Amino acid sequence: MKVFERPGPVNTDETIHILQNAPRELEFLVVASVTGESAVKAAERIKNRKIICVTCPQGMFWEVNAMNADLFEKIPELKARRDEWAKKRLERVPLSITDENKIKLKELGVEVVRGTIPLFGPTFSMRLHLRKTTSLDIVAKTLELISPGTLVCLEAVMMATDAGIIPEGELVYACAGTEMGLDTAWIVKACASANMFHQTKGFRFVEMLAKPALALAPSININYLR
Repeated sequence: MKVFERPGPVNTDETIHILQNAPRELEFLVVASVTGESAVKAAERIKNRKIICVTCPQGMFWEVNAMNADLFEKIPELKARRDEWAKKRLERVPLSITDENKIKLKELGVEVVRGTIPLFGPTFSMRLHLRKTTSLDIVAKTLELISPGTLVCLEAVMMATDAGIIPEGELVYACAGTEMGLDTAWIVKACASANMFHQTKGFRFVEMLAKPALALAPSININYLR
């Protein structure tokens, strides 16, 4: 297992290298990728697995003016991206695959999944609009103690399984990052979100391949997302 010195997009290429050379002959690699950039990089280099790009649902935005703290202040690559957007006088940036990357993913034969995030969508609205936290928030924040990418790996694989692309019970590779890029990789057992806690059919973390040494997680309200 690889332990990175710090979290962030700086680890993207090495995470892909680890997955490129992973010995288990598993059919699927799930890449959590907001803009499609990480999924394109993975698909360009990994040719012996079916790459699935899982992205965010409609209606989510980065609020650039609220990015002066939290992860976008602590991680150099995220801070640089925030400064780039601010220099362009952007106020809101959609969490969605760029038009350029849509074309590249199609050419590379990558399936794209876009849907409700199991431990985020409705619970985020409850935190933001009703000022209420739920038990699912506790599950999510606990997984983020390992790394935010660990939480996102679980969510991305369940989204791909819910979409019918991955069979339940399949062992798959999954990778994700801290807000952008990749810094976490796992082998997991897939399940539909409705079976997450099932005694036999439920989701399982099988083998960790890479993670940041000390995870940095966003605050529970994630003020820069809307």
